[in-house]
Amino acid sequence: MSNAIEVHLWRGRESGRYERFEVPAQANQTILDVVTYIQRNLDPTVAYRFACRVGVCGSCAMTVNGRPSLVAPTHGSKGVENGQGEIGPPPNLPGIKDL
Repeated sequence: MSNAIEVHLWRGRESGRYERFEVPAQANQTILDVVTYIQRNLDPTVAYRFACRVGVCGSCAMTVNGRPSLVAPTHGSKGVENGQGEIGPPPNLPGIKDL
């Protein structure tokens, strides 16, 4: 991984859009860590949900590069292709806000 990941993160409801963020790449980060970094350091208005941090409960479901994923246990390298990644809401749930 390079020193930064370019992340395109879904913002808004069904009629939302992807916004670009740059996140420092860390050796052991998960996709949930990436989203948490954005919310805590770049945009505190990002809304998402998680509970257990190990992918058991399913509340961390998101779409990563077009594929449904539980982002708590998913290593960041699996969501990054050529230094970029796209994170969106799960397609089977109604869009309330962001992820």
